[in-house]
Amino acid sequence: MPRYYFHLRTQDSFVWDEEGVDLPDPLTAQGAADKTAAELRGGLLHEVHNGSRWAIVITDEGGEIAQVVTL
Repeated sequence: MPRYYFHLRTQDSFVWDEEGVDLPDPLTAQGAADKTAAELRGGLLHEVHNGSRWAIVITDEGGEIAQVVTL
């Protein structure tokens, strides 16, 4: 099963996902990112007021970007 990594990115920083998650396909990875984005929008990021735009960058095992989900 392929491994996908869910990194967090702003204009000035990048938080690397060092562990990743085994998921069957890119569509499942997209669904997981969408769910995580919804949770972050209502929680942690709601408290950040510095105007930063956040995104979840999904990469595959080879480091290729599979999808970007904006928060």
